[in-house]
Amino acid sequence: MDKIEHIGIAVKNLEKSNALFASLFGKPHYKEEEVLSEGVQTSFFNSGPNKIELLAATTSDSPIAKFLEKKGEGIHHIAFAVEDIKQEIARLKEEGFTVLNEIPKKGADNKWVAFLHPKSTNGVLIELCQEIK
Repeated sequence: MDKIEHIGIAVKNLEKSNALFASLFGKPHYKEEEVLSEGVQTSFFNSGPNKIELLAATTSDSPIAKFLEKKGEGIHHIAFAVEDIKQEIARLKEEGFTVLNEIPKKGADNKWVAFLHPKSTNGVLIELCQEIK
């Protein structure tokens, strides 16, 4: 894994959260994008060399809706950039991590993504991200 790609934060109201984080960072989000397959609307902020992704549910049965219902607003995942997501999935499986989706899927911000189950990563949902080229 190369670096932290972004930190994902689950929010109930994207419009209000966009305003809050715009005040916090002193600048607006640079991108908003819906990921239909995940039932989520995303919003991205730059903070120096780092990115923050806000995630709001667009359907009541989406993973983010379930997260918000169970845990409330807050950090949802930490994403790491990888050069070869398929190779990284294979390596992590061999190391004993539980991969939630062994076949990478298209995520937000032009990325292939895969997730590691929090039960195998000390309670933290880990996302692997590879730039789609």
